[in-house]
Amino acid sequence: MDTQKEKKIIALAIITAFTLSIYVVELLIPKPLPFLKLGLSNIMIIYMLFSGLIIEAFIVTIAKTIVGGFIVGTLFNPTTLMSLNGGILSYLTMLLLIKSKISFSVIGISIIGSVAHNLAQLVTVKYIVFQDQKIFYLFPFLLIFALITGIITGYIALLLIKHINLRQFYEKISV
Repeated sequence: MDTQKEKKIIALAIITAFTLSIYVVELLIPKPLPFLKLGLSNIMIIYMLFSGLIIEAFIVTIAKTIVGGFIVGTLFNPTTLMSLNGGILSYLTMLLLIKSKISFSVIGISIIGSVAHNLAQLVTVKYIVFQDQKIFYLFPFLLIFALITGIITGYIALLLIKHINLRQFYEKISV
C-alpha cells in the first residue's frame, strides 16, 4: 500500500474514532425513553457530506454503528440493525437532497435525515421485532423528536461547516 493511501486511511480512522466517541458518550445522556437518542454522532455525517467526503461519510456511518454496537454490547441485538438501517436511509436521503437541484439548508437536511432515520427504524421494528402495524402509532411522536434533534444536530453541523474546513483537515493529514 502506498503512503498516500495509508495517510487517507489514518485520516479516516481519526474521523471515525471521533464520531464513534460521540456515539458512545451519547449513551450517557439521560433519555425520556430508552430507544430515543439525540443522534449527535450524525453531526459528523452531515459535516462530512457537506464537506464533499461522500464515500468517507458512508464508511463512517457503517463503522460507527457496527463498532459502536460491539463496544456497547448490542451488536447482535435488533437495536444495531435498527441503527444501521436508520443510518443508511438517513445517509442516502441527505446525500440525495444535497445533490438535488433544490436548495436545502444544513438544518433542513438534518431534519429530513432524522425523520428518515426514525422511519427506517420503525420499519425495521415492524418487520423484525413486532410484526404489528401499531408500531407506526409512534411515528407522530418520533416526528416531533426528529424535528427537535434534527435542528440541534443541523445547527451544530452548520457551525462546524462555517468554522472548520474538514476537507482541508482530511487532505492535510492525507498529504
